[in-house]
Amino acid sequence: MGRTTLRGRLMFFRNTVCLSGAVFLFTAVLATGTPAESQTPQKSSSIKSTASANKWADVKGFRSARFGMNEKSVLKTIAKDFKIPRNKVKRNTHPEEKTVSLEVEVPEVLSEGGKAVVGYVFGYNSKTLIQVNVVWGKPVESNPDARNIVNNANRLRSHFIKKKYQKDGYVTNAKMDESRIIVFRGKDQEGRMVLMILTDPEKNEKKGFFRDITLRLSYILQPDSPDILTIKEGDF
Repeated sequence: MGRTTLRGRLMFFRNTVCLSGAVFLFTAVLATGTPAESQTPQKSSSIKSTASANKWADVKGFRSARFGMNEKSVLKTIAKDFKIPRNKVKRNTHPEEKTVSLEVEVPEVLSEGGKAVVGYVFGYNSKTLIQVNVVWGKPVESNPDARNIVNNANRLRSHFIKKKYQKDGYVTNAKMDESRIIVFRGKDQEGRMVLMILTDPEKNEKKGFFRDITLRLSYILQPDSPDILTIKEGDF
C-alpha cells in the first residue's frame, strides 16, 4: 500500500500489536463497492432518506474524550468513561509515524458487544488527540464470535445513519476486496470522519462462527491531512 502522498487518503490502522497507529488507504478504493454478503452487515433501504432528514453529525471524539485534548486529559476521560486506572493503560509510540497512543482493554464498550480495545492517538506535532480507534475481534480475542461481531457492526451502522453527513465520500456496506467491507463512512460539516471497517479473511466454514474477524471503528479529526511524521517535499 503506497505512502507517496497524503492527499486523497484516509486514516486507518494496522492489524498489528499497536492497534492505534494511523495509516492510509486510497479513497478510490473506498468510494464504491458492492453490498455485503450474508455473513456481513445487512443493507438498510432507508439509509439515504434517514441521513438527509436528520441533524448533522458532530464528530468531536469518543465518549468524554475530545479532539485536541492532551494525554493527561484523555487519561482522566478513560477513568471517567470506563473506570479503568492509569496503570492499566498502555502507552505506545508508532515506529514510523511517531504518534503516541494510549490503549486500554474494555470488557464491554458496546452493550453485549464483547471485549474491545480502545486506542487514543495523539498527533506528532500537536501532541493532542487526533484519532480514536475501537477494535473488536482479532487480535483482541483469540477466538472471536463472528456472529457477535457482525451484530455489533449492524447496531453501530444503524446508530450512525440516524445523522446527516457530507455526500462526498458517504458509504455504507461497500465491499473493498474479498475480505474487507466498509460498514460505514461519513464526514461531518467540519470534515471529521467516522470510519467502520469489517475484516473477515477466514472463510473456512469448518470454523463456524469463530473466525479471524475484526471490526474497526475510527473517529478521525483530519482524515486528509493527519498529524504524523512525514518526509518533507524536497528533502529527497
